[in-house]
Amino acid sequence: MPHDAMKVARREFSPAPETAGDARLFVRETLREWGVGRPCDDVVLLVSELATNAVIHAQSVLEVTVRRLPDAIEVVVADRVPERAVPQAGPLSVDVGPAADGRRTGGLGLALAAALATSWGVSYSKDDKAVWVRLQDEEEPGEDNALIPPMPVRPTRRRPERPGPWAPLDAALSARLPLPDLLDRTVDYARTALGGDAAYIALATTDETEWEVRTAVGLTSGPWRAFRSRTEETFPSAAPAPGPVINDDLMIARAHRGRLAKAGMRSLVTAPLIVDGRITGLIGVASRRIRHFGETAARRLQDGADRIALPVERARLAEVELARRASLSFLAEASDLLTGTLDEHMTAALAAQLVTSRLGSWCAVHVNNDLGVSRLAYAVHGNENYNDVLRSLLSALPPPEQHTPRPLWSRDMLLASGREDDLTHELAACPAISIPLVAHGQTLGRLTMGKRPDEDFTREDVDVADDLARRVSSAMENARLYAGQTSMSEALQRSLLPAKEKVPTIPGVDHAVFYRSADERNVVGGDFYDLFATDGRWCFAIGDVCGTGPAAAAVTGLARHTLRALAREGFSPAHIMHRLNLAILDENTTTRFLTMLYGEMTPIGEPGEGFRIRLVSAGHPLPLLLNQKGEVTPVGTSQPLLGAFEDVDFYTETIEVTSGDVLLAVTDGVTERRNDTQMLGDEGLMRIYSGCSGLTAQAVIVRLDRDLEEFAPGGHTDDTAMLVLRFL
Repeated sequence: MPHDAMKVARREFSPAPETAGDARLFVRETLREWGVGRPCDDVVLLVSELATNAVIHAQSVLEVTVRRLPDAIEVVVADRVPERAVPQAGPLSVDVGPAADGRRTGGLGLALAAALATSWGVSYSKDDKAVWVRLQDEEEPGEDNALIPPMPVRPTRRRPERPGPWAPLDAALSARLPLPDLLDRTVDYARTALGGDAAYIALATTDETEWEVRTAVGLTSGPWRAFRSRTEETFPSAAPAPGPVINDDLMIARAHRGRLAKAGMRSLVTAPLIVDGRITGLIGVASRRIRHFGETAARRLQDGADRIALPVERARLAEVELARRASLSFLAEASDLLTGTLDEHMTAALAAQLVTSRLGSWCAVHVNNDLGVSRLAYAVHGNENYNDVLRSLLSALPPPEQHTPRPLWSRDMLLASGREDDLTHELAACPAISIPLVAHGQTLGRLTMGKRPDEDFTREDVDVADDLARRVSSAMENARLYAGQTSMSEALQRSLLPAKEKVPTIPGVDHAVFYRSADERNVVGGDFYDLFATDGRWCFAIGDVCGTGPAAAAVTGLARHTLRALAREGFSPAHIMHRLNLAILDENTTTRFLTMLYGEMTPIGEPGEGFRIRLVSAGHPLPLLLNQKGEVTPVGTSQPLLGAFEDVDFYTETIEVTSGDVLLAVTDGVTERRNDTQMLGDEGLMRIYSGCSGLTAQAVIVRLDRDLEEFAPGGHTDDTAMLVLRFL
């Protein structure tokens, strides 16, 4: 039924920030007293926007007038600055996105008027200007009742079809914005469309066990920091509701009760984002007033939620995929770096640096020794001013195992340890995780990382950290295995070569030796040398086992120790080679052959008169003799190698050397050295060696090593040994 009388309510407001809220309250209470039904929420929304525009653009006292017409509600918002025109903007062209400083650059007043009102207009007079809107009431107007204009106005605009309040959002949805931009636009529209003071959007995490508030407006002076919460803390009720929910008083509600209450919010309306029957998120609008939202507001919010649900989920999945690819790229890069080192300390340092570059603000690596005792191997903070405090704290209070992000140390623990400085307490308040480094059931240490106190680890961060910890564990185990292998190899190689302090001093002879394995990661090789004294003789040997590594070293050990034992028995060089050949044939089951040069030196007459050398070259490169004139001559004859045949004969050869002569014996790692085009060979070695006349034995070694490197840089692909005897 049409109403018989027109009702009017009028109030003035000062141009203050709270004017929009006061105007909303005035209009809502007025309409409630008049018993107005459905148009109430739309009227309040329009008053909010028109009052806001008046405060921002006119900056003068404004007057709000509400009229109850027979078939409509009319609202007039007038200010006292008629010379300042109302900004004109179409309903779909208004820029309502956030500006660079976080505030909207324009209002939605006229755009919303065009979208919601049955008719609207702007009128100017000498003393004021007024924007008025009319909304059709639920009841049909009577035939005798006509709309009563408040004052002479410009011709009104009428729309044959009134778009919904979310029409301005359609452009943003069709633009396929990145997820953060889309969410920011949406909460801004939602707050405006419902006349609220704040709005936020929470989205489900990948595993849907937690919900993350991704964006919010109106809750602080700046952007509301994202945080995660459980389902019962996110939704107004204990479980996600399939439709909108209204909370008239947040003091007795569950959804973000503390955060919203601290922001001054008292009532809340929420709507779920539903995709394929699954709740993927939640949009909420809050107000500082109790019972601010009605059923119309709830329906309007749900309509907006339905519009954005699919675009938001699509953008979220794209964001998840990008994050997944970034994580895989990070882990792949980490693997490359970690596998590039076989040093445990370097592995710990790389792991900490990787974490601080991607996952946390600081990181520490503890390692366990063979007895299980933990020590701090490396610690680093993104801010170097914290490094000393961090190391001190981690050394004094080793972190416990912890997979859930939270502070590692309580205030009582810090007080008990006597640590009361501000930096220590700040570090202790950081959310952190501490993951054990385990390989093949053995705990090698612990990887600990933390963020700043105002940050938090996401579930994805924790998953990436777990994966990184496994890779660090593998790299650390490899480093330990390599260190153990290197230690054993060095011990074995020491047993195969004479200790420097045990090399005898030979009167009248200056001697030097050189050894380098083919593989720098494996110090054990098949080449060896020896120099020892027995019964007035000085014996020397240099040999080369076929192959490298521990298998070759086994033959080397057999040959060296058998050689010494036979030499001390006084056997001739030929007999020693014969017995050594049989020993290798008896023990060798892997077809390891051995070439060897063995010789014995005895002085001739008085010191300085020279030496007599008895030698056998069993398949080995012949020694080279350099005289004072720089002439190089091969010495001896090549005889069968050892470990190949049983029925072979060896014979002893004798040479005499004088003062100034230099005898060089090498393995084939020298003569078979190759560059890009050729092999050094015997002639190349003789050419290099001829320039060593007059040098000491050690200087000869240095000169040969330098010239070999110039001939073939980095070309030592075989074990190399050299023995130099310079006769004084």
